[in-house]
Amino acid sequence: MYNIHAKAIQDYSKLSADNLADIILMVVLSIQQNWSGVGRQILDVKENGADSKFLWGSKRNAYKYLQSNKHFMHSQYLAICNSNRTDAHKAMSLMKIFLRVPNLGLVKAGFVCQMTEGLVGCIDTHNIRMYGIDEKHLKLPKTLKSEDIRRTRISQYINICHSIGTEHLWNNWCNFLGDRDKSWENGHQVSEAHYNYLLQ
Repeated sequence: MYNIHAKAIQDYSKLSADNLADIILMVVLSIQQNWSGVGRQILDVKENGADSKFLWGSKRNAYKYLQSNKHFMHSQYLAICNSNRTDAHKAMSLMKIFLRVPNLGLVKAGFVCQMTEGLVGCIDTHNIRMYGIDEKHLKLPKTLKSEDIRRTRISQYINICHSIGTEHLWNNWCNFLGDRDKSWENGHQVSEAHYNYLLQ
């Protein structure tokens, strides 16, 4: 699943600033939402823009940020992806870019990294229980002033994801949701939806 759908999304993200913004928007819309409804929300945002009813709270701020900064973000993203840096350095640099987006914390910024460069991952509430992860490692308060502490917390999150495996996190979560949620036939369909939502 990961090698088909996540890899396709990684290629998609590199093609244009709009594509990268669409991926990040999909992640923003997924916050506190069932995955099965995210595709419909994306369509609504495409039709109504910032006036979409699904851009509630700071999600609207995230949408506006993406529209204003997507070209600069995409150029930074490509520079990092095409560099000779280690995966750890790339992950840190990408996390810092995506964490600037309003409403994205460690978990969702990690999800963006997973879909755009095959790094980090998404440790949601299901994964917390599955892997016995302490939630304190998933917190990065916006009010945190110390850059050293901020960097340490980002690094800790990256290390947790990479110790489990980015690909494993993807496949395991898709299979879990495919078994648990009757909206889906199986994990493969859950995985495929990530890519299909972007092509609507």
